[in-house]
This record gives sequence, structure tokens and C-alpha cells, in this order.
Amino acid sequence: MRLYITTLSFLISSCVLSQDFNFLNVYVEDQIVEYAVDGLEFDNQLSSIFSHDVRMYKALYEMPFLDDVIQVSGAVFVPVSGDYEDEYPIVVFNHGTTFVRTSTPSFNEDISNLGYFLSSLGFVVLMPDYVGLGESQIMHPYCHAQSESDCGWSFVRAVVESSDELDINLNGKLFISGYSQGGHVAMAMAMNDPPVSIQDDIELTAVAPLSGPYDLSGIQLPMTFQEISYSNPAYLFYILKGWNSVYGNIYSSFSEVCNEPYASIIESMLDGTHSADEINAVCPEELTDLFSEDLIQEVIDSEDHIIMQLAEENNVYQWVPEIPVHMRYCTQDEEVFYQNALSAESWMNENGATDVIAYNVGDVNHNDCALSAITNSMLWFYSLNNNGTSIIHEYSLNNNSVCTVYDLYGRVIYQGSVDLIPSLYGLYIIDYGTEVHKLFVNR
Repeated sequence: MRLYITTLSFLISSCVLSQDFNFLNVYVEDQIVEYAVDGLEFDNQLSSIFSHDVRMYKALYEMPFLDDVIQVSGAVFVPVSGDYEDEYPIVVFNHGTTFVRTSTPSFNEDISNLGYFLSSLGFVVLMPDYVGLGESQIMHPYCHAQSESDCGWSFVRAVVESSDELDINLNGKLFISGYSQGGHVAMAMAMNDPPVSIQDDIELTAVAPLSGPYDLSGIQLPMTFQEISYSNPAYLFYILKGWNSVYGNIYSSFSEVCNEPYASIIESMLDGTHSADEINAVCPEELTDLFSEDLIQEVIDSEDHIIMQLAEENNVYQWVPEIPVHMRYCTQDEEVFYQNALSAESWMNENGATDVIAYNVGDVNHNDCALSAITNSMLWFYSLNNNGTSIIHEYSLNNNSVCTVYDLYGRVIYQGSVDLIPSLYGLYIIDYGTEVHKLFVNR
């Protein structure tokens, strides 16, 4: 372990405007690469892109919520560099659905935390816990767009304003992504402006929403209720109780929206300590056993039903991006229907967007889609951050030596003399002689 890493073995705390950052731990590059290969089954070539040691902080910061100001938590991952003048962009990565309050980024200090890998690419990574999760003890307002956006942007503000205390040099670029619910959060953030206090310090560069329920009123809820069963009924109760905690006008008693005896059982389990698997285990297979047929039909048929009105309010796709927005989805997604991405892509492009694309990254289910979608989006961010530069300088390669060039899927695209490498566009990995694999950009 390098000497400068050992100096971080004490608690680092900084407080600015009710913002607090507590140092938790650090993983070095070799540990991150080893876990990427052994734990995540990354290709050896692809794992070479992890090039930084990473330190992790737990953040506590304030955000507006309803008519109050509350404290929420999140995780910050900072790449460590031997050059103290190196500058880094920010990536906000928003996590997927969790019902357990402590199953959030800031409570996971293990190397399995996604933040270490994203930050080792050379990003300052922010992973919000969200309102009602992490250290926040209130009911989580699941898929509530405004609080999701406020939570994310308040986190960005807190880190930008505390960058000196955190010993971070920022280059002004901001990228936003997230998977599943995190895709909804990413869209919610992108459609809103950053806090005024940091608008001169940060610029949103690109957004990569992944497998998210962007069109709740037109796709996600109607398609869910049109089926006899749904793979994850716990999500439906999470939305209903979460929205009711914010709006207060869906029901006065949970039994108004859920049949007994399930109403009494399930509501008590939405307390931040029970997982989705536990809640789903007590649910019958057919939705008509959980909800009255009248309620199901009203949700499907009536845009005026209160649930559909709130779904419309929490849609996050009806805005025209002036930045690249590249969504990713999988066609066998049984939890968040891929038509959400197609609906968002169609609406945005028809209304004047110039760089909105929805990519199909596989014919797999929701969980199996995650790694490919996240990896592809982070490599896209990497290429945008390094636009116009080359990670390998010409003089660092020995003329006439033999090299192999790989694309980011590990496929060989060139073998031969270094000085005859063809002109390439995008991100590639090069292996030459006794040198380590290196990544380069040629744009």
C-alpha cells in the first residue's frame, strides 16, 4: 500500500453549511482490479481501465423536503492520484429499489460497492441513499420525482461546496446515471436545474438512465395492472404508501387500496426493515387477490383516478434535453418494462431533442441487465470526459514492436506493429510487449 494511502487511516471530517463527510476506508487499485476479475468476472483487458485507488466517505447533508429541511445521507467515492493537480468530473449514480433502510450505498463499505469501480475510472462518484433510506428515518417516497431530484442536486451542491475540505479538484463536468429506480432518479435530476449556488461551478454533460420507469402513467402502471400477476408486487405497495406519505390523498386506510388480510400484513412490513423478497413471499400470485377488480379497472381505464394523476405528476420523460441522454434497457425485463425507454425516446425526439437514444443491451431479465447497462454507460461517460485526448502518448510506444488492440468487449480488432495501428474512433485497450494493458481514446 502506498505511503500516501496510510495517511488516510484516521477519521476525516469536514462540516460546511450542515454538511458532514466522514472518511470510511480506502481500496487500492490492485484490490479493485482483483475483485473486478474474480467477483464480477470482468475480462482481464477490460479490468485494466480501473486505474485509481479510491477512498470512501459517508456524507450527511441537508435538502428541502415538502415544507421542511431534512438531513439525508449518501456515499462519496474519490479517486486518489499522485498528482495533486489532477481534476475529475462528478458522476451521480443512483441506486435501484431497496426496501431495507440500511441496504444503501453509505452503509456498504465493502469492495463490492459499485462506487469503488466507478471512481477507479477517474470519477468523483456520489451515490445518494434517498429520502427515507440510509440515515433518514421517514417513509421513503418511492418514485417521487421531486424529492429524488432535490436529494441528488443537494448532494452535488454539498460536495462542490466542500471540495477543498475533501481535497478534490473538480473539472466542472457532471454525469448522471442510475439503474431501475435509479434510472427514474437520473431523469428526475436531469429535467431540473441545479442549485443556483453551483451553476457556475458545474455543467451537466450527459445522462445515462438505465432500465427505469420513466413513463409511470402510460407504460409502467397500466402494463402492470393489465397482467394477472406481476413479478414484484411489493413495488406497487411501495409506490402507494410512499406517495400517500407525500400527498396524503390516496387512502385514509391501507385496506382501501389493498384487500385484507394482506393490507394489515403488508403495510406493517413497509417499515424499512423488510426486504422485497419478504414482502413478495406473503403476496398471492394474482393481483386480483391483492386489489379489488374495480380498483384495477379504474387504474387502467381512467386518467382521472388519483393514482393515475399522481403517476402523471411523477413521469420524468416529458422534457427536451439539450444534452446527450442515452438510455439502456433489456427486452426481457419483467420488473421495469422496456417500453418505458421507447416511450421516452419517442417523446423527446418528436419534441426536438437531438441526441436521445434508447439502446437494447440484451434479451435478459431485470437483474441480469444491470451489469451490462452500467458498464456500457460508464465507458460512455469515460469517453466523453476524455474527448479529444489520448491516454497513450505516441512516444510511450516502441516503434516496430508488436501490439494487440482490443475493443471494450475484449475482441481483438488489430494485431501487428505499433506504428501501423489504424485510426480508430472511441475507446480501446492496447497490450504491447511487456507493458501493462492501457486504455486510449482516439476521437
